[in-house]
Amino acid sequence: MFIKEIKGFKYPDMELVRWFFKNKLNDLKDCKVLEFASHNGNNLSLFANYGYECIGVELSELHHKNAQYNFNHVLKYKKFQLFNDNMLNFAKNFKNICANVFLIPNVINFITREEFKNLLKNSRNNHLYKYGGGDFSFFFLRARSIRDHRYKLGYTLENGSFILDKDEFSGEKNCLCTCYQEYELIEYLKKYLNLYDFEVISSENINMKNQVCIKDSDIIIYGKIC
Repeated sequence: MFIKEIKGFKYPDMELVRWFFKNKLNDLKDCKVLEFASHNGNNLSLFANYGYECIGVELSELHHKNAQYNFNHVLKYKKFQLFNDNMLNFAKNFKNICANVFLIPNVINFITREEFKNLLKNSRNNHLYKYGGGDFSFFFLRARSIRDHRYKLGYTLENGSFILDKDEFSGEKNCLCTCYQEYELIEYLKKYLNLYDFEVISSENINMKNQVCIKDSDIIIYGKIC
């Protein structure tokens, strides 16, 4: 396998990698991982290397095709299902996946708060992750914070999100954007997924785009849900 043959991102989110090994997820056996916004499979590939059954949901047709190519022809994994679907619809329509690990990285900024809450509620009600009877699942979320340069870089909607009509550098012009503070994410996750034994990390980077300094600011929350 050659890294250069992989289409799209070449490696997983580094914060996810640290969390994976810190919690010894590499030692778990016969487990299943579900990821919303699975992109080209870059995060799922880490789990696949340790024998997990991987389930990915990706809205972009291009990213979905890249993931299929990577898993089938480059990485040559066997236990996976990749869906080209809207995660909101998936959470509403699919049932009893009972994943041992549930990932929602870098995507809830593109939906409203109400849609996010419904996503969490549907994921629990439809048993997309394993819980009950003493069982729990591992959980990882990455979301955009109000310290990000995109915050209010456009006109605000009544629901608190905004449209990025003034963003000329990130490639997200005219997209919907929702930024969060740590306390509200924790509140939602506790209420709708029974989050516990969790940690919160801030990740901030400065990138140069067209000779302009762009600040990316994310909130990372990982823990257990039951």
